[in-house]
Amino acid sequence: MSLGLHLRRWCVPALALITLLSLPPSIASAQTPSTLYTFTAGTQDWFKNFGGGTATLSNSAGSLLITETSAVAGTGAAFSDGFNTIRDNAPFSIGCCGGLDVTGLSSLEFDLGHNGVNPVNVQFFTQATPGANFFALGPDIAITPGVHTYSLPLTGLTPAQQTYMRTIGMNIRDHAGEGNLTWTLSEVRSAGTPLTSRTIADHSGSNFDGAICNFDCASIVGGNGGQNNSGMSVSGGALHWTDGAGGAGAAVTWGNGTQEGGGSFNARPVDLSNYDHVTIRMAATGTDPSVGVQFYMQTGSGFSYQSLNDTLLVDGAFHDIVFPLAAITNREMTQTNGINLFSHAGDLQISVDSVIYSSVPEPASLSLVGLALLTLVGRVGRASRRR
Repeated sequence: MSLGLHLRRWCVPALALITLLSLPPSIASAQTPSTLYTFTAGTQDWFKNFGGGTATLSNSAGSLLITETSAVAGTGAAFSDGFNTIRDNAPFSIGCCGGLDVTGLSSLEFDLGHNGVNPVNVQFFTQATPGANFFALGPDIAITPGVHTYSLPLTGLTPAQQTYMRTIGMNIRDHAGEGNLTWTLSEVRSAGTPLTSRTIADHSGSNFDGAICNFDCASIVGGNGGQNNSGMSVSGGALHWTDGAGGAGAAVTWGNGTQEGGGSFNARPVDLSNYDHVTIRMAATGTDPSVGVQFYMQTGSGFSYQSLNDTLLVDGAFHDIVFPLAAITNREMTQTNGINLFSHAGDLQISVDSVIYSSVPEPASLSLVGLALLTLVGRVGRASRRR
């Protein structure tokens, strides 16, 4: 076989490795931009939220029609989606499943218009966080006749508000000069450029980042056995607990990472569809040589349990455990995500430094790729010398 053929065979994987090495590092947080409402049928849980005006809601050719019926023509009112409906397309369903997660994205887009003659001012809004607090999405916008796309910035919202939007909607201002109108809402989308990484938990300061025990909670020494964070503590930028000997091993979940002092069922769901790896940085101290660690996600409206297994050395040092996510379905509706310890003979002091999702290899993985590339170059060199 000629040296040229040797080199051609090696150069193809070498170029692939170089391409991997040139990928940008993980930065910031972002979800996948997507269509939220297409109104294929019915009103998809939209309703009159507040205000003095009245209207009937219907569907016409795949658009939501809001036909005003106010006794005082042109009286304004606000209309929004349901407080528990995230979007109207699979795997979501009407009345499901908590709050819309648009972490890291830049805007919402409404395809909206009316049949009037002149522009009418509209305030777009969200009611965010579990408390459904009201926040305007920028200043009022003059909506012109005919259907057009209007972009509403998300930059004024805090990370916690972006992670849990209970409802999104529009407050149509009074427009007596136009009389009662018919409004057409044909589609609603989230928009922005998805980035490559999201930190669900880093436990900075004394922040629990929503960590609670999910099940087998009797394994946490000093806990009360409930779905809470009793028996846990946060210090030195890590979450700590003692996992008792001989038990099943505790399963700890982080939800969407927004519940600073504690955690609850409202810390869900979270959209993790943009990522293909999760890195759990954790340490264990005790007499066992190692302990099994199961990463799990519960996804979809049925809380489908999906998991991946690995092993953690019990040596007191922090280790990065990287789990690939390709086999886990419905990550856009992740109800819980966390780790479940296997049974162990002795007490273990567990510390979790961070939970980070990414769509590119973590630095440790890139180091392995670099090592493979150096090995490859060495092989090519040896082949050249033999020739």
